Amino acid sequence: MRTVNQEGIDVERQRMAILRIIAGSRRPTGSKVIARHLKEKYNIELSERGVRYHLNLMDEAGLTSKVSRRDGRMITALGLDEIEDGMVADKVGFVIDRIELLSYQVTFNPENLSGKIPVNISLVPASEFKKVIKAMKPAMKARFKAGRLVAIAREGEKLGEMVIPEGQVGLGTVCSLIINGTLLKAGIPIDSRFGGILQIRAGQPLRFTDLIEYSGSSLDPSEIFIAGRMTSVNQASREGNGKILANFREIPSLCMPEAGHVFAKLAAAGICPPLITGSPGKAVCGVPVGLGKIGLVLSGGLNPVAAAVEAGINVNSKAMSGLVEYNQLVDFWSL
Repeated sequence: MRTVNQEGIDVERQRMAILRIIAGSRRPTGSKVIARHLKEKYNIELSERGVRYHLNLMDEAGLTSKVSRRDGRMITALGLDEIEDGMVADKVGFVIDRIELLSYQVTFNPENLSGKIPVNISLVPASEFKKVIKAMKPAMKARFKAGRLVAIAREGEKLGEMVIPEGQVGLGTVCSLIINGTLLKAGIPIDSRFGGILQIRAGQPLRFTDLIEYSGSSLDPSEIFIAGRMTSVNQASREGNGKILANFREIPSLCMPEAGHVFAKLAAAGICPPLITGSPGKAVCGVPVGLGKIGLVLSGGLNPVAAAVEAGINVNSKAMSGLVEYNQLVDFWSL
């Protein structure tokens, strides 16, 4: 016999699946299409009438909005937040799993500048977009970024797998997982260990002051640190002293010569190499390194966005949001 608690969990899974289906569509989505996708993608049997019941409740909660004469829905900014803050059971191990998945999905080839690159997606109120770009400039000018390239999408357009909600602009910044992906494609194994806050002194990385282990967190460290107002990217960019988002990786020391070639090719394509490349077996910025390994400190891709948040601008960011084609990116300084 099914318990009341189990029924509640099933209803919540149905609701979250419906939200994800709507969020992944470019156009208003109706109950017939949703019911079919529930069966095909999530193995959930739900009638069109049952879907409409959920949709009406989500409309009332402000998670979706009805945009056609029939039952076509689009997701709202609140609905996107609901997906991100969804069921805890679905998010256990999310960070390291997402890192590994996106890393293997990277297809970027720095030789011919083609393929897919991982991005972080930030939603910005359209009225605040110019302010965000201005606030990002110091961090983009400094080396506290993952790359100088960005992707822009307006409301109703798709950025990666996300449809940009009404009144918002989608801003995609290069994610530091591009390093993971290109090293893996070159046959170089890489171990993603921590996301953290890196102290900058006199323009140079000094030490990590906070660390979150990827394998032990269900939330992305960068999102946590930005929400906690723990960064001072603006100060680090302008004065050379402050705290930025950074990531810690390890690679086999024997692979370093080949990794150096990869970093050089990425730099030519507008992708930043590691802030620090350590020595075999030696701690980097206070973090111990395994035997036969070299530590890499990568600048967080959301640092420029963190600078905008520090300036008091409302920006909703989702780290490691997906992949976009390299030719869809533009140089930040051309905006």
